[in-house]
Amino acid sequence: MSSHLLFPLFSSVVFVIGMLFAKKAISRGARPWTGTFLGNFWLALAWIAVGVFRREILPLAFWWQAALVGLTFVLGQLFTYLAFQFGDVSVATPIFGVKVIIVALMVAGMTQDSISTSVWIGAFLATLGVAFVQAGNRPAKSDSRRTMNHAALTIIMALGAAISLSLFDVGLQVWGRQHGAMLFLPAMFAATGLLSCVFLPWVDRPATMTRLGFISPMLIGTLLMALQAMSMSYSLSAFGDAARINIVYALRGLWAVALSWLLARSFGGNEAHLSPGVMLLRLAGAVILTAAVVVALLRPV
Repeated sequence: MSSHLLFPLFSSVVFVIGMLFAKKAISRGARPWTGTFLGNFWLALAWIAVGVFRREILPLAFWWQAALVGLTFVLGQLFTYLAFQFGDVSVATPIFGVKVIIVALMVAGMTQDSISTSVWIGAFLATLGVAFVQAGNRPAKSDSRRTMNHAALTIIMALGAAISLSLFDVGLQVWGRQHGAMLFLPAMFAATGLLSCVFLPWVDRPATMTRLGFISPMLIGTLLMALQAMSMSYSLSAFGDAARINIVYALRGLWAVALSWLLARSFGGNEAHLSPGVMLLRLAGAVILTAAVVVALLRPV
């Protein structure tokens, strides 16, 4: 495996752990706007510090590119937190695997990079895995219409996140590599931080976080989400290869099912109340996603 693919592998694990903490905060009353703002705030601080340390800044003529890519990231983060507000971590996270085939299509259509047959097969398997995971999310006959609506909203929000972050990935692959990762990313995440200030009127205040008891899981979750985003952003800007990076990143679906099942009682997830059959079906879909990674990483002869 190419060494640069260790970045998305790291991010895939940290993403799930971060979202388990964030989901715990959301279950206690946290708003999705809070997670979006804090996660982007940490990213802006970190990358601005990198820019100050390097004493380099992206020329102003290209800041519109940074702002545009930053906007897609903000939307992707917001849709992500909304997806976890309505649904389980073990459902929403594997659905993000659709991002693999979206990125493959965008790379083929927007850049001159060719997509190998192994990547296309991997993208197809990833999509099949998502279908298996979602098959384990059918509500029982006794479930209310509200539960069914929440399941539908989870899918819609997860797909919205996949599309937004696919645009983000391709933008980084094109403009990030053009200007250099360490020059483009500080400007892009500074723009992200500014754009996220739009959510401030709806962000939970510290007093509310303390009263409802979710300040610790929210801070830990958003810091971990920022850390994994830094890893992914650097790998995409420095190395390109958005298709294979995203297939490795799709492993988070496997980690999500396994960890949310094992740690459901600790984090208060809905997975603690689901039957083994449902969780095994979700796990089967996640295993297919793993197979997609193996196939996609096979180099063409």
